[in-house]
Parts: sequence; structure tokens; C-alpha cells
Amino acid sequence: MYSVDTNIFLDWWDRRYPPDLFPSVKKAIEELINQGKFFAPERVLEEIHRVGSNPLKNWAKSHKQIFLPHDVHLQEEANEIQFKYPDLIDNNSPYDEADRWLIALAKLKEWIVITHETSVKNKRRPDRNLYIPDVCNSMKIPCKEFLELLRIEKLSF
Repeated sequence: MYSVDTNIFLDWWDRRYPPDLFPSVKKAIEELINQGKFFAPERVLEEIHRVGSNPLKNWAKSHKQIFLPHDVHLQEEANEIQFKYPDLIDNNSPYDEADRWLIALAKLKEWIVITHETSVKNKRRPDRNLYIPDVCNSMKIPCKEFLELLRIEKLSF
């Protein structure tokens, strides 16, 4: 099962595999959803509505069941992550980013985080000291990219 970052939705739908050109990718993702394997915290839906294209927003709205609410346990875990890893938060962002929620969901459910963020060591000029892969590594939470998810699920197009 997977806890999926906002950038995966944006990259999949708007940047890399748009459904008008790659309908089989959309079909595969929807099959993962039907199998109960593909989720994200509610904060990801908020980010999609803030920065996604209209078609992606509409798709997300029609698949609202994959965006899990921030219940008490998720809130507690997300707050603990923020306290333990304050450099994960982008202090320049006017919004509460989904990063800690994404990691908290994966930790609580023992899922894999799916993101296109890279570790701080792989960035030329990082604007902070920690990113999702860094925190996942520290917390021993598996963290993969979208193509790795496709390989794990043995999907090919």
C-alpha cells in the first residue's frame, strides 16, 4: 500500500503521463485504487486543488475516497514528525505542506511513501536541510519514486 505525495499526482497527470496521451497509466492507477493500494492524506487533496490543473482537480474530486482524513492519530503522528524534524517544513511556504502528513500516514499504516522529492544530498542548492526521503530514511519508512511503484506492481505499458 502507498502514501502518495502531491508531486506524483502533478507529475503523472500534468507533466509526464497525461491521460490523453497515456490512458493506460490512468487505468492502472485506478486499478490500484480499486485494489485499495493507493492513498494520500487529505492535505494532498488540498495541494492538488491549489496547484493542479482543472482536469486533475476534477479527477481528484471524483476519487475523493483515496484522500484520507486527518484523524487524531494522524494529527498526533504528523505533529511528532514536525517536532522531531523541524527542517522538513519549508518556512517560506504560506501553506501547511503535505510532507509530514504523507510520512505520518505511511508510518501509521506501514505503507510505502511515493514521492519525486530527492534527498538533500542530491540537491545542488537545497533551501532546507531535510526532505521527505531524508525523514523516511531516518524513520526507516520505505520511500520510492513513481517508476519504482510501477515496477513493484509489475505494471508495464
